Amino acid sequence: MRQSKKTGLRMSVVSLCAIMSSSCAILTPEKQELTDSEACVKLNELIADHANNFKQFRGARKNSKRTGYMQIWNAERVFPLARNCQIWEWSTGLTNYICSWQPPGELQAQASHDKGADIIGACLDNKWQSNFVNTQSGGGRTLFYQEGGKTVISIRYFKESRTILENWKTALYVGDESNLDAEVQ
Repeated sequence: MRQSKKTGLRMSVVSLCAIMSSSCAILTPEKQELTDSEACVKLNELIADHANNFKQFRGARKNSKRTGYMQIWNAERVFPLARNCQIWEWSTGLTNYICSWQPPGELQAQASHDKGADIIGACLDNKWQSNFVNTQSGGGRTLFYQEGGKTVISIRYFKESRTILENWKTALYVGDESNLDAEVQ
């Protein structure tokens, strides 16, 4: 009889701990989404920090040692829609900031692109120009640039080509234009 009382007490303590931890998870606020004005401040700080290889925005390094081609760091999220942000430093000395996120479908990816392009356009002064091009996957890319400037901003949506599923992604890029010379997917 004594063993069943201990077992019952243990089960009660475990249940109480489970309830308490789940209620803490419910009460813990998620990281708040950035407002458009906060995103403008962060985006302009990011653009200015490009000359410093985005050191202000670097988090923990993802790869423990330099590979032959690049080093990768986790990065601070500076854009309302962005997820999975990283800074890539190439062996050529070029550095770029990239975030990507996966909307549930093509229409949501396009809407995410359009909203992102509107936010970026509102954040930049009149020295910046933009152009939109269709991508090979049926998506699109808006490129923001300044004449003679070293930093470009690109937001694009595209269908992933290496999957049999209809996976659409949206990506934000800040960095050197020469890294955008690859074919647009």
